[in-house]
Amino acid sequence: MNHPYVSYFKIEEKKLAQQFADRHELTLASPRQIRIKKGLKLVIWITKDQIFLQDLGDKNSKPFILDFRLLDKEKSDRGLIKKCFSKFDKSSKVFDLTAGFCQDAYCIANLGFEVTAYEKESWLFEFTKNCLNFSKKENLKLFNLNSLEVLNTFTQKDILFIDPMFEVNSKSLAKKEIQFLRKCIPSSLEKEIIDASIKSSAGLIVIKRHKLSNTRNLTKPSYVIKGKVISLEVFDRRGL
Repeated sequence: MNHPYVSYFKIEEKKLAQQFADRHELTLASPRQIRIKKGLKLVIWITKDQIFLQDLGDKNSKPFILDFRLLDKEKSDRGLIKKCFSKFDKSSKVFDLTAGFCQDAYCIANLGFEVTAYEKESWLFEFTKNCLNFSKKENLKLFNLNSLEVLNTFTQKDILFIDPMFEVNSKSLAKKEIQFLRKCIPSSLEKEIIDASIKSSAGLIVIKRHKLSNTRNLTKPSYVIKGKVISLEVFDRRGL
């Protein structure tokens, strides 16, 4: 795993950066120390008001946050998620097992579902939670937890959502946020989560796939909703 560095824009915010680094067992480095380092330069910038991410290995990169309000204006795979979840009863609870930046979970919550999202990496949880606080989305809850720990708690009334974002490793196909995660988050658990989800008691399971993905489950989905780039595999076990 390539852990990101923690740093600061202003020297008076160094203490805040050190506290963040200590909480998540990451390395604090000054801006100059990062600039002269070789190899990957993934940085978490800490300020008193916000947390930013940046890949300094990319000369065109700029510090970024997640503005969830902009997702309402996007279409692409968000429209596909809307098409898929419009078929489901909104009284069902949705559980995002691979939350990451919570963008899909936010989209599903916008459709009126009660959504619980799980993110195992503590620094990523804090970053995303910080960004979500500005959106004030009451029906979206994010927890710092490995979703494998809760898979035996689901029932036929529940919907599981999984986005195995590491299936396709192509910079040209990914936004800067996903590129950042692919460089610093291990992908080893994704297949385990998918396999365990299919074996769970959840009534509905939705797996997001990229068109270039060669991954196939031993269990075939009930149906697939296809878009230009993204497809959603739906496993419907309600009534079984």
